[in-house]
Amino acid sequence: MPVPEHLAGQWREWRHRHVAELTRPYGWTALVAQYWLHEGSSGVELDLLPGTWGVQDGRVIFTPPADGPTLSVNGEHPARPVEIVTGRNQTYGHGASVPVYFGVREVETVPRTNDAGDRIFGVRVRDPRLAASAADIGLTAFDYDPAWRIPAVFSPAERDDVEQETVERGVRETTTRIGTLRFEHEGRPYELALIGKDAGDRVQPVAHIRDRSSGPVTYGAGRVIELRFSEDGAGRIDWIDFNYATALPCAVTNFVTCPLPPAQNHLDFEVLAGEKKPANDVARVLTYEPPAD
Repeated sequence: MPVPEHLAGQWREWRHRHVAELTRPYGWTALVAQYWLHEGSSGVELDLLPGTWGVQDGRVIFTPPADGPTLSVNGEHPARPVEIVTGRNQTYGHGASVPVYFGVREVETVPRTNDAGDRIFGVRVRDPRLAASAADIGLTAFDYDPAWRIPAVFSPAERDDVEQETVERGVRETTTRIGTLRFEHEGRPYELALIGKDAGDRVQPVAHIRDRSSGPVTYGAGRVIELRFSEDGAGRIDWIDFNYATALPCAVTNFVTCPLPPAQNHLDFEVLAGEKKPANDVARVLTYEPPAD
C-alpha cells in the first residue's frame, strides 16, 4: 500500500476537484427548478421556461413560442417542435443529449418512473447566478485517515436494473447493480451491492452506503464512494476507501431524485471518514405530484 503522505496528497487533489465540480456554474448547487411531465402530456407551460412542453412516445418535446425569447438547442433557436433528449447528466456523461440553454440558464431532461410504474420525465433548470459555494453550504470533510482504506474483493454479476426509491416521494430512479464488494471491519465481514454508473466509454463502480454516522454527523440519506477497477484490466476492485465518501446532491439541493441506499448497504458502525453533513441543511420540499385519478 502507498505510504500515508501519498494517499493523503492524492485525496486532497481529488477533494478540490470534487468541490469545484459540485459548485461550478452549472453544477448541482445551481439547480433552481425541477418540473415533471407524463406520457401524453402536451401544451404544458413551465414557470421559468418559454414555449410549451409535452411527452410523445417517450420523447420530451419542446414547442417554441410564436415570438419572443426561446431555447437554444445545440447552438440553434428551433423554429418548430424539437425533442429535448434526456441524459444531460452533469456527473456521469451526457448520452445522446445536447446543450440546451434559456438565456444564462441551462436546461436538461431526465427519465424516471413513478410508484405506479409509469414513465415520467423531469425538466431541470440550472442558473449559474444562483450557484452556491462550498462556504455557502458549509461543506467540509474529515481529514484523510489511511485506516479507512480497506482491502476489498469485487464479485461481478450480470447487470440488473433496479427501480430504487428516492428522496423525491413517488419517484423511482433506475440503478444498475453490477455485483458485490466484500470487506472486513474490526474482524467482521460485510458485503455491499455495487452500482455501475455509465461514464462515457466506461463504467464507474459506486458503493452507496448508510452507516451510524448518517444523520448526526454525515448526510442522512447516505453517501456514495466511487471505486476503482484495477489498472491491469482484470476487472478487480482491491480497495474501498471511505475517505472518498461524498454526500448525495440532495444534500445541497431539492431539485434532484437521489436514490436511497439498499438495505444491504446499511452498515452497523460509524464511518467517521469522508464528507460531513453540510452545515446548512436543505429543507426537503417535494416537486412531484402524481397525476389525479
